Amino acid sequence: MLILFNEFHPSSTYRYKEQNQSIWTIDIPRRNITYNTDIAPIEEWFVRFTMHHGLNMFATEGTLLDVLREPLLQWRLGKSMHSAEINALIPDVINITVSKCPCANDVAVIALICNDTVYGIYLGVTDSGFISRDTMWFNVTDSLCSLLDDDCDDLSLVNIILTNNHLIILTTLGLFISQDLRYPTGRILNFTKPNFCGFERDDYFSANIWYNVQCLANKESYEVDYISLSFNKDKTLSQVSTCFYSNDPYTEWYSCLPYRFHGGKTLSRRVVAFLIDYQQNTGIGLITVQNKAMVSVYKITDHKLNRQTKFPVFWFPDPMFLPFGMFFHPGSHFLYVYGNQVWFSDDGGNTFMLLITLENEIIIKTNMCVYSQSIAFVTDKGSIFFAKAGLEKYARLTTSAYNVFNLYYDHLGSLNIIALNESISDSLEINLLDVITLVQEDDIGFDGPLSPQYITEQQMVFFEHIPLNGKSRNIQKSRFYDLHKGKVLQHGPIGSGTIVNVFHHEYPPQYLSSVVVDILKRFPFESENGILANSLSILKASNTTAVKLQLLSENHSVDLNETVSSGANIFKPSDLEKTVVIPGFSSFLIVKILDSLNVLADATMPERVPFNKSFTSGMWFVYDFGTKNGRKWKIIVDSCRYWVRELDNLPLNAIKYLDLTKTYNFRFRVTPVDTAYPIFHMPLMKLVVGNPSLFKVKTKDYWDDTDSYTMEFSVTNNFYKQGKSSIAVILKKASLVCDVSTIVITLKSGCSYSKSMHYISPVSISVQSWLHGDPEDQYGFKLLKQLPVNYRPPSKLGIAVPLTNNFYNADPSKPRMRDYFAGSKTSGVYKQCANKSTRAECNCNENEKLSFFVAFSDCKEKALRMKYPVTRLPVHFRVGSENGYTPLVSPFFVTVTEVNHRTNWEVAGTKETPSMSKMRAYLADKLNNTLYNPDALALSIHGSELFHFRVATIPGVSFCNLLDEFQIYIDDAPLAFPGQYLVSTVTAVLVGGILFVAFMMQIYEINIWNKVKSKVRKKNKVSASETSATVASTSS
Repeated sequence: MLILFNEFHPSSTYRYKEQNQSIWTIDIPRRNITYNTDIAPIEEWFVRFTMHHGLNMFATEGTLLDVLREPLLQWRLGKSMHSAEINALIPDVINITVSKCPCANDVAVIALICNDTVYGIYLGVTDSGFISRDTMWFNVTDSLCSLLDDDCDDLSLVNIILTNNHLIILTTLGLFISQDLRYPTGRILNFTKPNFCGFERDDYFSANIWYNVQCLANKESYEVDYISLSFNKDKTLSQVSTCFYSNDPYTEWYSCLPYRFHGGKTLSRRVVAFLIDYQQNTGIGLITVQNKAMVSVYKITDHKLNRQTKFPVFWFPDPMFLPFGMFFHPGSHFLYVYGNQVWFSDDGGNTFMLLITLENEIIIKTNMCVYSQSIAFVTDKGSIFFAKAGLEKYARLTTSAYNVFNLYYDHLGSLNIIALNESISDSLEINLLDVITLVQEDDIGFDGPLSPQYITEQQMVFFEHIPLNGKSRNIQKSRFYDLHKGKVLQHGPIGSGTIVNVFHHEYPPQYLSSVVVDILKRFPFESENGILANSLSILKASNTTAVKLQLLSENHSVDLNETVSSGANIFKPSDLEKTVVIPGFSSFLIVKILDSLNVLADATMPERVPFNKSFTSGMWFVYDFGTKNGRKWKIIVDSCRYWVRELDNLPLNAIKYLDLTKTYNFRFRVTPVDTAYPIFHMPLMKLVVGNPSLFKVKTKDYWDDTDSYTMEFSVTNNFYKQGKSSIAVILKKASLVCDVSTIVITLKSGCSYSKSMHYISPVSISVQSWLHGDPEDQYGFKLLKQLPVNYRPPSKLGIAVPLTNNFYNADPSKPRMRDYFAGSKTSGVYKQCANKSTRAECNCNENEKLSFFVAFSDCKEKALRMKYPVTRLPVHFRVGSENGYTPLVSPFFVTVTEVNHRTNWEVAGTKETPSMSKMRAYLADKLNNTLYNPDALALSIHGSELFHFRVATIPGVSFCNLLDEFQIYIDDAPLAFPGQYLVSTVTAVLVGGILFVAFMMQIYEINIWNKVKSKVRKKNKVSASETSATVASTSS
């Protein structure tokens, strides 16, 4: 079985036919998947193959790309290059940059950045995520040089960005923007070059371009791409600004940030990065001011920044933070600022949380995946870090073995390292990173002793002690951070627990921090340690904060001195950094061996030290979480212990359209698994709304009887305002190895592409009957009327005088019907059949023949037939969307028009309501037609032949322009005026005349019947005489 789905469309299922062979094939007509053929940004389809549907057995996934519509694939970017030419460049390549198509991540552009010895721009294009080894290479140098008067000696690549409609190339000689990719010309792609005055080659070399990735498939009117160009330098007198931004088509450029004055002085500000927040319609700048970093957020009106900030400026607290860049995770509202630290914001730049801190490294590259919500960071030393969007967790994956490489997430979320290799056909070496394995192998433990303290049977606290030996001896800074939350503290192959909280403190002495751990598997104590056979006494030690632990003989008949001499059941140097645990009292970390029977130890809970008290064997235990004998514990990423399920079968990145009267309801359930103890009933999920002012969100959460946590929320429109917002559902305790940790739903305040209005026919007729049949009702009445060739409905001047421009059942090879008068001859225009000579050339398909819309009237061959008169015909509509059909009712008030301007019809009924009356009065001056309630709507038709009605909803009740059309052919109508009245008049005159003559004859006693009879007889006698004479003559 094959299942197709994506963010916009519900899933479609196709079944393979049984075949007795090793290869299974299936043929799916393209029109069954998509009807569109225009070149535009398109969403890539996900394909899921299952051998046993519903059992989750033998399943795999893939992607399906419509290569006929993908804009980039319709172009030649430059002069084609062979693999040998690329191989000659490899020794001089110092970096690789990759940019993916926003809607189809398997389509990407790869670019080579060369050293000073090689000049030129070299790009590669793939449509398979580099997997098929068929990357096409192009030399774009000549196309760019033509804009530089052929002065290209220093032309080198800095960066590339692929937007929905354009390819952006930043070089050392300027910024180049391609022509619109949606309109291929069959020639090499052309570029334009905006002019930024006052900038030299060195300025462009340190510049960068920034783009907030968004997919504009099914683009709304308010959606537009922005890019920005930042020169990381101070402004000079010859420069308008050091940061510029523009929107598609990138012809007008604006300064990123206005100047601000502090104390009468203009502070030097370098714009490191600038992004547009599409959801809140703001501009976000990452700025350094006098070696301090900040984020400033400005509102945007008519594509221009306001001087007033939307939020207070956020200053990063660490003065050692060196920012390098900024990005939004695609499709969501998670903002990341990166450099030697990574900061994370989920509110559009108002507040930030620290995610990663690096030492002697700085992050210089990032790559994101929409499908899996994954993020990969690359440092200048080749280290690769991994995070999930929305989670305050990260892990170190590995260090790249390549000096020149880049990361690439394909559309399915597989992370690949891309490097150059001369021995491969397309010169690219692709290595898949096993993220799950690498994450689980990452140990973020440190060189220092821990001391466990029991709180309950299910929970412990581990105290971090100041290191006692090794290189870490002088470290006085805690090494437990918030990043340890959610990780697993594991001791050997047996004990483990989940870190749920981190505390930094100065008390008790010698302990820097502590972590609370929920036990998964009990941590092992040293059951074979000989000292456990003794009793233990707790004593005060002089001149120190430490506590003295003394061994006492458990058996009074045994002399400890003999035990010491034998070397058994005594303290040894290997016991240093081990922890003595006494349930119900403080634990003690051994910090110094005084002799074989006495040690000094630091208490984890000084207030709970039982001085001068002895504990017999079995009442105290020893745990080894030190480093003296080699560290036996580690901190690693936990396995996935939570299953999250969306109860309405949405994809992970669903896109929904929210109309004015629409309310969406969502439900998510989280089930804890593989936990040692029942989970305490606290919220497990977090909801993040990208633009809270656009929608009203109501939430409800609860725990059910199966110990599962459920969150429900509904979303409705706040105002008559268009825009979009993401809603992220975050499983806060999810592990980095969970398949699903964040679900992002994009809501667009607007009209769904699948929402439409449909007329409900009073009789049910199948498609085959419409196209090829002649159906009848139970009384033998024909339900369909075959329209004459080149038919046009009558006008108010008469049946023989059609004046409409709409032809029905058009055929250019046949004469025009009823083309007698000048008005009829000058009207009438073909649509599909324009400039065609025969009907076959009109290429009318079945859908166009079935359509009621006037745009396809040339193809319309039949119409619904009704018998005259039509009185109070009920008219019903329904609204279809991705969620099914609903009846069209108020407040979707409608107007009714006849597209051919016929007048002999009327709306015979509608449900009058106070709201409709008020709306009718309010829109009286704005609408040219009368407003009606779709409830109980009825029509009466007094004319004959074809009537073509259009019913449309009024503005303001929906973001959609909902309308539909239907046609009715009135047959068996009486003669049209004045024929009917003329016949009636003539008949009345004749009848009256006959009656008058009969009356006069009766008065004057004229017996006309006798006279007629006598004339008939006389004529008969004359005829008989003539006959006799003829016979006599013949006889003689």
